[in-house]
Amino acid sequence: MIDLRAWLAGLDPTTLHISTFGLLFLEGMGIPGIPGVLPMMAQVGLIDAGKTTLETAIFWGTLGNWLGSICGYSLGRWGGRFIPARWQGQLDSEQARDLLRRYGPLAVIASRTIGALRTPVTLGAGAMNYPLVPYIIYSLIGALIHIGLWQWLLWRFGLQILPHLERVGAQALMVVGALLAAALLGRWWLMRQRAAATPGTPTSDSPSPNSTSSDSQPLD
Repeated sequence: MIDLRAWLAGLDPTTLHISTFGLLFLEGMGIPGIPGVLPMMAQVGLIDAGKTTLETAIFWGTLGNWLGSICGYSLGRWGGRFIPARWQGQLDSEQARDLLRRYGPLAVIASRTIGALRTPVTLGAGAMNYPLVPYIIYSLIGALIHIGLWQWLLWRFGLQILPHLERVGAQALMVVGALLAAALLGRWWLMRQRAAATPGTPTSDSPSPNSTSSDSQPLD
């Protein structure tokens, strides 16, 4: 059985603080799928071991999420060409524009916590030139609420969950590994399907660009 409590207690505080900052910075930018809750759960282990404090964990998480939100705003406003093509639609999200027009500060604050709003509101605020200073202030408030609430809940109840995770630790790791392998295989298959469906792929029936038909040759 995996002793998660002992493993978490053995983590290096500085390394974990940097990891917490980095992951929550990426989450704050609006990058989907970042597991921001994992470093916060790890922080609970260090708090329990007396190696850090709840306030320190909240500080590093909030700082990363807040600065990440400012970076995402900046990309939406000045760096649209650097945003991947699949995210370009977030710059012109009508939903985000409508939320920012109607609710302004509340939309920015809520986007720190609600994952479905984080990407479109963060990038959309920059794209629609939402005032920078108010955005910085509201995103700080939102990041503090988001990280503070989650970190407190995990600190308050997380250690009660660890024994259950320890009992199913090996099985859970096997399931996660299988799901990850299936996801990678599915992504590879989809990429092959898209490549095969891309128009303009030469086939054996297509005429060579250098060939000329007999009808186009001049008559003697």
